[in-house]
Amino acid sequence: MGLFSRKPEPKGYRPTEAEVKNAAAQLNAGSQDAANDLAAHSGDYRQETAMRILGHCVVDPE
Repeated sequence: MGLFSRKPEPKGYRPTEAEVKNAAAQLNAGSQDAANDLAAHSGDYRQETAMRILGHCVVDPE
């Protein structure tokens, strides 16, 4: 093991902000399909994608 060993680059797709917002809007409307599909195609970014979608689902009470 070297002093400056590097981890391999993550594999997968990091969705755009528009895709995440669209999936969150559909999730708020009651459909999980878009969020599930987006997370499934994210590969190593799956957890990050799920958190981003959930972050956009939060609606501040006014």
